[in-house]
Amino acid sequence: MQQAMRPQMMGARVSRVEDQRLLTAQARFMDDIQVPGMLEIAFVRSPHAAAEIVSIDTSRAAQVPGVHKVMTFDDCPYWLWMRGVFKVGQPALAHGEVYYVGQPVVAVVAENRYIAEDAAELVEVVYRPKEPVLDMREAIAERPRRVHPEAENVFFHREYQTPGFEEAFAQAPHHLSETFSLSRQTAVTLEPRGTAAMVDPATGRLTVYASTQAPHRVRLDLATFMDIPETQIRVITPEVGGGFGMKAATYPEDVVVVQAARTLRRPVKWISDRMESLLSDVHGRDDIHDVEVAFDDTGKIIAIRDHLMADGGAFIPVPFSGAVGETSLAAMVLTGPYDIPHLAYTIDCTFSNKTPLGAYRGVWGPVASFIQEGIVDRVARYLKMDPAEVRRRNMIRDEQFPYKNAAGMVYDRGSYLESFERALDMIGYADFRARQKALRQQGRYLGIGISCFVEPSAMASSEAGSVGYESCSLRMEPSGRVIAALGLGPTGQGHETTMAQLIADQIGVKLEDVIVLHGDTDSAPMGGGTGGSRSATIGGGAALVAGRQLREKLAQVAAHLLEAAPEDIVLEDGKAWVSGVPERSLAIRDIARAAYLDVKRMPGGMPVGLEVTARYLPPRPITFSNGCHIAEVEVDIRTGVARVTRYVVVNDCGRLINPTIVEGQILGGVAQGVGSAILERLHYDENGQLTTTTLLDYLLPEATDVPRVQMAHIETPSESEGGIKGMGEGSLIASPAAIAGAIADALEPFGGLVDRLPVQPSDVLAMVGRAAS
Repeated sequence: MQQAMRPQMMGARVSRVEDQRLLTAQARFMDDIQVPGMLEIAFVRSPHAAAEIVSIDTSRAAQVPGVHKVMTFDDCPYWLWMRGVFKVGQPALAHGEVYYVGQPVVAVVAENRYIAEDAAELVEVVYRPKEPVLDMREAIAERPRRVHPEAENVFFHREYQTPGFEEAFAQAPHHLSETFSLSRQTAVTLEPRGTAAMVDPATGRLTVYASTQAPHRVRLDLATFMDIPETQIRVITPEVGGGFGMKAATYPEDVVVVQAARTLRRPVKWISDRMESLLSDVHGRDDIHDVEVAFDDTGKIIAIRDHLMADGGAFIPVPFSGAVGETSLAAMVLTGPYDIPHLAYTIDCTFSNKTPLGAYRGVWGPVASFIQEGIVDRVARYLKMDPAEVRRRNMIRDEQFPYKNAAGMVYDRGSYLESFERALDMIGYADFRARQKALRQQGRYLGIGISCFVEPSAMASSEAGSVGYESCSLRMEPSGRVIAALGLGPTGQGHETTMAQLIADQIGVKLEDVIVLHGDTDSAPMGGGTGGSRSATIGGGAALVAGRQLREKLAQVAAHLLEAAPEDIVLEDGKAWVSGVPERSLAIRDIARAAYLDVKRMPGGMPVGLEVTARYLPPRPITFSNGCHIAEVEVDIRTGVARVTRYVVVNDCGRLINPTIVEGQILGGVAQGVGSAILERLHYDENGQLTTTTLLDYLLPEATDVPRVQMAHIETPSESEGGIKGMGEGSLIASPAAIAGAIADALEPFGGLVDRLPVQPSDVLAMVGRAAS
């Protein structure tokens, strides 16, 4: 049984099997769900950041022809609430008060969206505005008031300090301090959110279509919030056009759609428009860090102190608070790939009258990388040392693995120094300073930024929930083809290809003979969905374990039919043969046919059929990927515009399943990193109004903004099945810090340092202007 040790598909650059239907308009997304008699919903949303609801008059809207129901909280009296964890929950429709602009207040259910939108404009809501809570520091101090009278504004607080921190910090010869901040962003998926629901008239069973990353989680949440038995809910996820963590949450609109379908006994659907998405999809980032660093004359960093603050918005999204995730996890890896012995932190997460803060790709990672690389660059500039040399002196060495960082996180083996040095070679770092100096004499300002990252992946607790395992069911049909069902919730990552590659290797069939199903809670085994860079490591691990179990069954049947020992059976290329005697062989499809249709030929005592279900829990609670991104940026000091001119990535995510898919993930993350670094910002005014509610205001990177990316791979196997590590978030973790560092390096003659993201042209011009004055 050695073929599992000689994989043919793992590591191969296989074209994605999903792309044929996606690129030929044959795929079915959320808005393609059409059922006879389907109604549609439009929401009346709060125009105020904070206000009491004095009255709601729905009478005119209810009289519009084609309107079937106008719903308020009384018609949908449910709360989205992690009871026992946080003191407040969010009503599906506003109850008594509104807490952020865009909060759902009334739902209009009509024959189509056009009628529903027209009727929604006739709903009259009288509000009594309240002073909004918008400033993070003021909110922590309970000013100007509590967002929720029954709960303190600070809903999460934590403090930590390594033994001997104060003494080590005080005795260090040098100290610097800085305040870093990151503006709010959101995922802006190609396909917006959407939900549809329908009730089986005979059984009362619900079928819910949801554009989600975690179908089993949505089923659990709906059952919990609405007191419906889980067995009475089936969740189906069609194609999902991007998620990035934002679609890992269960939203008020999901509950309202389900309640409308139950009430009216008609199919009901809601699809978000882009303005609704920007207003009501969970936001990400929105952090402030007050940082102090202590270091010695050689550039060795001794200690970091950070007060991490995050604005969590008006409510805690289910199942994951972005504020808690961004701060608590950032604190745990704040030292990144650097050997920094001492750490102290304080965390404060606060409510505000803004949209709830949830998961956005990378969550804590871009935050931690921006801080740690900003610290290193400041130490280098203070000591007049080369930034690369400061990194080299602080980098974790190979002989230190497994390495426990100052927060107590244990890193498994990685290629930290190797990936850093290789990236320097790829970008031509040794020659860059001379080129930079020559161009400055011509009035051109180039900079180089380095971001060395660690990526905790495959964590039990992530934006997808707290299911630490993943499941895979395999069934070989009498034809010899294999049906695989997993609990993952792919949103474009290529799981149908990568999981099929792993399974095909294990059981010796062709890639095209493995069909991967997902996104249906009736057919897929219970799983944690997609999020937290868990799919390849945990989902792939489940696929490998299930494949191995099915292989063992096939070998038993083949051994019986070929009159050999199971351990002598080789399964490869659609055949089973006796090792060393290839002429004694059977087609795998003939073995499958015997297992189902000629069961008298089966070994005695062996169950009929070829089916297995495996669940995989990794041996380590977290496995760490790593790598290095280096960006070269040119800054126009007359306009303040920064342009990324070159970009290199060295990535180590353990053994690669499919390098082409990995590189696509990297490139996409770099593109999002460009947005995070220089473009994307959700802006609230002094009244709590979101002023960036269209893509004219919320700026996304265009093709011309994204550089060509030169990539290289290092493969340091993990202890998980297949030696795989997660990699879905690493490129967005590293890229904003690399670009920000490059901008600061370009503006070094003006004393420029980047302390907030995104870096906008006005920020660049201000740095240049301060130097001139």
